[in-house]
Amino acid sequence: MRISASDLILFCSNPNEKVKTLLKYVDEVELMLDGDVWDDEFDGWEKQICNLKKLSFSPTVHPPAWDVNAASPIATLRNAAAFLNKESLKLCAKLGARQMVYHPGYYDSGYNFSKTRALDFSYNLLYELVEIAKPLGITIAYENIAPPSMALFSEEEFLHALDGIDPCVKYLLDVGHANINHWNIPKVIEKLSDRLCAFHLHDNDGSGDSHQPIGMGTIEWKNVFSAMKNLSDDCLYILEYHSGTQLEYLSTGRKILEEALN
Repeated sequence: MRISASDLILFCSNPNEKVKTLLKYVDEVELMLDGDVWDDEFDGWEKQICNLKKLSFSPTVHPPAWDVNAASPIATLRNAAAFLNKESLKLCAKLGARQMVYHPGYYDSGYNFSKTRALDFSYNLLYELVEIAKPLGITIAYENIAPPSMALFSEEEFLHALDGIDPCVKYLLDVGHANINHWNIPKVIEKLSDRLCAFHLHDNDGSGDSHQPIGMGTIEWKNVFSAMKNLSDDCLYILEYHSGTQLEYLSTGRKILEEALN
């Protein structure tokens, strides 16, 4: 089975050093393109790409997420999200990464912003990304967002979010986000099984996105693992733990996954 770790656990550190460290615990690494080293005022993307190409590892890519919203009601912010996602696809091509996460974006249901317009904005960018990703053979991993007050999709809506969308776009189920949104996680896995490419795995108490190690929150993992057992061998299990989490929890998480799913 394919077990990866997000470099969120070592957030804002040097990407090369993060990868070297994480490969002691897992076989693959998801690169988050956030932090000072990715800012052109410091080292910038090109330098990081040059350095990362010297390493032998299987990367997947998570575009910048902080302050990025593809569904923003403000055009300038949507344009920034489009630019960053497209640049992230270029980085995938240069590093040989076969998968890039897509955050569909947020809207604030507590005010009068239009959910319909937010969805239109989000899908419009997704269609543009498909045109770039498909010829490159890159999978776009479509992630569910939390909390419910800002999510574009309910549980049932998410099950159909990719209906009619090119098959180069597949689902990435963030189990922690699903728990915050009070979804029936095993049911979602079973319903999406034919189109699931990856998971973000972390735990919480259902009230906030704390990115705790597996087993330290309220997620009923036994039922989740049971639903995962029939998935494709190519599915990627990404341990996405909060910055500052002890690295030994990656070893523990890997062992839990191997015992539960092998």
